[in-house]
Amino acid sequence: MTDPAVTARAYRLARIAPLAECMRGARLLTTGFVIATQVFLYAELWRALYAHTATVAGLDVRQAVTYSTLATLATTARAMRGATGESVKTRILDGSIAYWFLRPVSARRYRAWYGVGEALYSSAWVVVGLALGLGLGLVAPPGSAAVAAVSAVSFALGLVVLYYLTVLIDVIAFWTVSTDGVTRFYDFVQALLSGALIPVWFLPGWLGSLTTRLPFAAGVSTPISLYAGRIPLAEAVPALAGQAGWCVVLAMVTAVLWRRAGRRLVVLGG
Repeated sequence: MTDPAVTARAYRLARIAPLAECMRGARLLTTGFVIATQVFLYAELWRALYAHTATVAGLDVRQAVTYSTLATLATTARAMRGATGESVKTRILDGSIAYWFLRPVSARRYRAWYGVGEALYSSAWVVVGLALGLGLGLVAPPGSAAVAAVSAVSFALGLVVLYYLTVLIDVIAFWTVSTDGVTRFYDFVQALLSGALIPVWFLPGWLGSLTTRLPFAAGVSTPISLYAGRIPLAEAVPALAGQAGWCVVLAMVTAVLWRRAGRRLVVLGG
């Protein structure tokens, strides 16, 4: 049986990020405005590109707009969260990182439960945006109940992949102190290779083939491609298996890094 105290502690930790974001009305309005503007502009762009053709790379204009809308929802809300500044880099710079290793909850588990709250916050934007998109006719409904179910599972796996990628960048701060340069490079690579800016099937052949085997696409492109029909239902199992595989690999890598980080903790300030 699960210890009630552990459950309560996990619940409190998972609430930090969503509550911090909801307490800042200006951030909510800004996030909503940015998402709505990007969705509108990308939709107009895709409609202009499809003005003289019915399909491109096997997708029609509605599928392309659906993909673009969901990618914007998934990436913009996640990029704009973080009002609490709860990152390894921030805590190292102000000296409070020491408390992560003195709490009853391990630093790794603390960051994991905090990440659950971040994922819930980002997911809420996707759900609300998807509902509005379906109601406005901007987003096409899933092809079947099976497609909807597979897409939901894939989206959950994608959140796990994105969480571990974020943690990898975060934990680097134990060795570099500042991760500004690494973060900027990661943001660029993530936007390019995840399919958030450009669907991976529009990339050159060798690059597109390589991208589909990397964890970046597993976090964003795979679930949205399943929903939009770019990845047919018959190929869903290999796609999900690839995502699950990256979850396992990244979990193992981050576990090793967390153990080593605890042995070389450097605190500035405090």
